[in-house]
Amino acid sequence: MAVPRILQEAGDRDRIAVPVGASTNLEKGDLLSYETNAAVLVDAATEDATFIGYMINQVSSDFSEPDRAVAGLKGIVEYDCDSATYAVGDGLKYSAENKLVDDAGANTIAWAAEYAATVTRVEVIIDVLALGKLFATAA
Repeated sequence: MAVPRILQEAGDRDRIAVPVGASTNLEKGDLLSYETNAAVLVDAATEDATFIGYMINQVSSDFSEPDRAVAGLKGIVEYDCDSATYAVGDGLKYSAENKLVDDAGANTIAWAAEYAATVTRVEVIIDVLALGKLFATAA
């Protein structure tokens, strides 16, 4: 599995600091979920409702002081994906650690940012606010 590659990082207004759970190691580009008041790795497709974005910094339980995850709410990131053809705007969901797959209309956390035929890596658009799941939106 290749490391996620951040192509367009969230600006200052498109990131939030989130507490990290004990014994948590998070790397740049990791997909994050907000559970029990802390940032953790996404580990199930059904965590789309608690998806908070991708890691901008790095946090390790080896660090001598508690730290916070800086989550990017918006950005373009390249992730591994199941081998398939993707079109711009295709909804994507979690498949495995830092790996996405076509979502077939459910559990969307990102959208394809490129047309790519039979690939195993794809550029994706992440926009947590546009998902309208974690943060309440007024109608």
